[in-house]
Amino acid sequence: LCSPTPESLVLLRSPCLNTFVVAVVDLRLFFFGALPAVTAVTLDPNTVGRIQTNLPNNPERFTLYNIVLGSEAFSSGRHYWEVEVGSKTAWGLGVARASVNRKEEISLCPDDGFWTLVLRDNGNGTSDYEACTDAEECLLHPPKPPRRVGIYLDYGRGEVAFYDAGDMSHLFTFYDAKFEEPVFPYFNPWPIINGANREPLAIVKPHWG
Repeated sequence: LCSPTPESLVLLRSPCLNTFVVAVVDLRLFFFGALPAVTAVTLDPNTVGRIQTNLPNNPERFTLYNIVLGSEAFSSGRHYWEVEVGSKTAWGLGVARASVNRKEEISLCPDDGFWTLVLRDNGNGTSDYEACTDAEECLLHPPKPPRRVGIYLDYGRGEVAFYDAGDMSHLFTFYDAKFEEPVFPYFNPWPIINGANREPLAIVKPHWG
């Protein structure tokens, strides 16, 4: 299963749909000027993973993982935000249902209420990009490592798309997502791994926003 490891190390495995469909519909939003409004995303400190034991174990908080959610949920419309990932060796981005399990082991796949793209550190100096879905493992192979990732949510169409925000090249799209309830922006900076991955994730304003 596509599951973050509690408190440490690496995302070990990520099942994914075997899809080769080019996101033509998504890309037309950018090429023909019908850009979605840039969404001002902020983080909800009450959800920050309780890896630090001094944090209160409130209901909103994730207790086993370095996960944090955005402060505003989306239940309609189109939304776009960008995250600077820099040269991090591991991270996770996407959206999560409001009702996701925050206290026990989870996968990062739609069956558990997550639509996510991850970079997982293999612990040997290499990293793999994966889109977490409910089917077989799917590794992504972008032509160059994105330093900034754009996340596009079309709630009504059930789509979550990811782009290399440097040139707006398409990375992956989830189609026909059954959200069924509000979803929050999802962030996982991943822990420090073998002394690496110390850079933070940073929400940034798009160049065209």
